[in-house]
Amino acid sequence: MRSTWDALARADPGIYVGDPARALAELESLFGRLGADPRGGTCVEVGCGPGRMTGYLAERFDRVLALDVSPAMVAQARARAYAEGWDNVAFEVVCGERLDGVAGGMADVVVCYLVLQHLPARRLVEAYLSEIGRVLAPAGTAFIQLPVLEPGLVARAWRLLRSAAVPIHALLARGPEASPALRGVRLSGSELGRAIGSAGLGVGARDTGPDAPYRFSRDVFLRLERA
Repeated sequence: MRSTWDALARADPGIYVGDPARALAELESLFGRLGADPRGGTCVEVGCGPGRMTGYLAERFDRVLALDVSPAMVAQARARAYAEGWDNVAFEVVCGERLDGVAGGMADVVVCYLVLQHLPARRLVEAYLSEIGRVLAPAGTAFIQLPVLEPGLVARAWRLLRSAAVPIHALLARGPEASPALRGVRLSGSELGRAIGSAGLGVGARDTGPDAPYRFSRDVFLRLERA
């Protein structure tokens, strides 16, 4: 994953992590559609990229810990933080399977937006959810977005074919845009529910957006709390 996202950082990260001009509107929509307006305390941002949302989180929270698997993305975010004076933000590079160096129970809020959709294996999505449960404070809240596979045999058949085709396409194309670490996987609703439960979390609120920009998937927005 790291090499893929470092390469994308050297290209045009805005294409792959979202339009910077829409960051504030998307963050406010994430909180608002889940009936929340969190402020104060410590926020952990999982997948900060080049800092697209980080500054807006810094305005809301006393402290922000921004994490990313890509050192190149974190370097861009750090440079932006220095230029714009985000003095309450710290950055860490994580391995891609764990939230390395983040103490258990430290986060009043976790934000994970446009991240889980890129993870290249179901076990990694499950691991991220488990780690979010670990770092969340007893009264903390996590705000999560991810595309979820639609029910039905056609969608499951498409996922099976796609899981075989993506690695082959990555070998033939030989570019980060074709990498499984960008293309990601899609969990079904039942798989997501089991992963949330295994992480010791419960769903406080849920909303569904319009069709995700992925075939046979729909964007799901979740407010998660300790079960």
